[in-house]
Amino acid sequence: MIVPPEHATRSAADADALFAEARRRRRRRRLAGGAACLVLAGSAAAGLTVAWPRHGAVQPAAPTAAAARRAPGFTLPPVRVAWVDYGGQLHLGNFATRAQHVVATVDASVGDPMIQADGRLYWADASRNFAPIRDYDIATGQIRYLARGDSVLASADRRHIYIVQTATSLIELPADGIGQQRQLALPPGWHMSGDLGNWSVAGGIVVYSGPADQRLGPTTLAVWTPGTGHLTIVGRDLNIIDTYTSPGASYSLLAWTSYGLLGITNTATQGRLTVRNPHRHGFTYGGLFTSGSFSPDGTRLAVFLNMTNPSDSENISVPAIVNTSTGAIRPVPAARLDTTEDVGWVRWLPGGNRLIVGAEMGSFAVDAVRLSARPFSFSGSPGEDIENSGDINFSATLLPSPRPDQPVS
Repeated sequence: MIVPPEHATRSAADADALFAEARRRRRRRRLAGGAACLVLAGSAAAGLTVAWPRHGAVQPAAPTAAAARRAPGFTLPPVRVAWVDYGGQLHLGNFATRAQHVVATVDASVGDPMIQADGRLYWADASRNFAPIRDYDIATGQIRYLARGDSVLASADRRHIYIVQTATSLIELPADGIGQQRQLALPPGWHMSGDLGNWSVAGGIVVYSGPADQRLGPTTLAVWTPGTGHLTIVGRDLNIIDTYTSPGASYSLLAWTSYGLLGITNTATQGRLTVRNPHRHGFTYGGLFTSGSFSPDGTRLAVFLNMTNPSDSENISVPAIVNTSTGAIRPVPAARLDTTEDVGWVRWLPGGNRLIVGAEMGSFAVDAVRLSARPFSFSGSPGEDIENSGDINFSATLLPSPRPDQPVS
């Protein structure tokens, strides 16, 4: 469905207003509650609803040092990670050794996962409106200034990056940020997301039509192919939490939430799988904070299962592993998190057997096979407020393996 011409101008204006609000939040570099009012919640889409057994209630508990000593002993691979803390310090760390050090001071938002492509980290300047997109060369430590823009994302194959300049225009660059720029303009009536997270998929980019603020009407989501201008409608009012594209594949999987449902859609076949939370509290909000993640092979999806009503003053969630073929779900009750503002973060580690999950008050390492968990911290103080500890947080981005001549952090 293409948006009628009379709505095109209003949609672009709404999206631009959303962009402005996103920039204001980046300057605060805080996990503001205002994101909740911008959720692209939507109508319950038709599809397979998977029934799964009800589990007992999980009581809230923050990870502590004592819990860490009692936790099951499993190791983490020597994977490197980068994150920016609330003081603007860019950290590089190693999950296996928990060694970490600060390499730079940057104006990146703790709420935006940094974008990794071609051995570089990209982020939007959080201090000024329409500031240059910046990048950090992991091998040399050099910081560069690229084109001005609101946000940045990588193509599904990681061969290009896109700098979003306005709600309806963006620039395509090679993954190293060097080379000829290609200016792209979205079709009339379509816009990028403001700060709900922008996503790339096989052959294209996710775009939206209708008002950027869902209170003004329904929003349609589509995949836009810049080379041909083709639009493929995916659904209405879907809040994407992650995407997965197998190397060389011509399709992607979209994970989304909508009115308490969790769904997975195949962009090529339009096949759709939906799952409900048996506790009736839905799943944590995604978008900007990426509260979900596909495993490295795409066969599983890690999400957060709300155990309490997100409107309550204390919102408790546990991670859960969803089978992307059947919808079967396996909670990890040992990893209990206070998901303030109804958000958490999760990153799968290479190999697909370990992952890190976190929220405002700390993080856990999870064994996805045994469904066991233990508190995890780079600071040595599990459960400490990440605003004060400088520990790993929502901005965490996995780094590629170093070259043989590079030391492992």
